[in-house]
Amino acid sequence: MTAWRKLVVVPALACLSLAMGGPARAEGGAASEDAVKAAYLYKLRNYIEWPPRARAPGDAMTVIGIVGADEVAGQLQAMPALRDPRKAPVTVRRLRTGDALSGVHILYVGASYWTRAGPMVAQAGALAILVVSETEGALAEGSMINFRLADERIRFDIALDTAEKAGLKMSSQLLTLALSVARERKK
Repeated sequence: MTAWRKLVVVPALACLSLAMGGPARAEGGAASEDAVKAAYLYKLRNYIEWPPRARAPGDAMTVIGIVGADEVAGQLQAMPALRDPRKAPVTVRRLRTGDALSGVHILYVGASYWTRAGPMVAQAGALAILVVSETEGALAEGSMINFRLADERIRFDIALDTAEKAGLKMSSQLLTLALSVARERKK
């Protein structure tokens, strides 16, 4: 990773922390992994453009569906900004197998659930829902953004081709922050 990218990512996380009242702290004063993932999920809506058929959130309520990651859901629900709908029109919906995805804009699939998530991920792609995961190899199986630990920090990779097939457009700012961006190879 270049020194420039480190300078971009670290202040971005600091700004997220300050903007949301500060995520939960782990030992040593550092933000917990789950709190950082929650902060990323909260901010992602600002860097994605949904197609008209998906009823883009815009100024309306953004729904983040979470399955298999109760700790991340708890961190997200605990953010002060989420408790004031005038500041952040975001709601968190905890999901289980078979739950409908209608109205969801972002689907976060925890590592403990990923092996069972195939049908849900396929449905999300068809509904233009941003799929975010935390499992190695998930980008090849339909996830669009995958969190991972790198250099003792939560980072993410992007499957741009998967997002584009679902009709989602990612901002260049988001693509710049990614550790890697997988693009479909032209033949």
